[in-house]
Amino acid sequence: MKLIRKSTSEAVSLEDGFLWADEFEWKPIEQKLERAIDGTAIIQEGKKKSGRSINLQPADTAMGWIKRRDLRKLLTWSALQEAFELQFEYPHDNRHFKVIFNHEAGALEAKPVKGIPTNSEDDYYNVTMRFTELENGN
Repeated sequence: MKLIRKSTSEAVSLEDGFLWADEFEWKPIEQKLERAIDGTAIIQEGKKKSGRSINLQPADTAMGWIKRRDLRKLLTWSALQEAFELQFEYPHDNRHFKVIFNHEAGALEAKPVKGIPTNSEDDYYNVTMRFTELENGN
């Protein structure tokens, strides 16, 4: 898996230990039900075009690690208000999504793997990343 900054084509590789925690919670149809005075159902519905949540979190504490240097880059990128491409690179899944960081939900959450302050750019963090899909990928 990798995150690509679309404006510069820079990429940060992400290990395979991330789980798309809310992958099947997306509801592609928005629906509103009201009742007329006589009780008749008035239903309005439409298909959503964007806004799907993509929350990537470690499958467990031994997975979902990112080096401090890459975490710092992701933190910088999250403040750019730009679109990124999230690419899955699994043998069974090569989907890609146009995303932005979801600041409303807390875009990045990170904790040192060792549970103590880090002293090297090569030290690892467990990271949760939260994105919003801008338009349908493939």
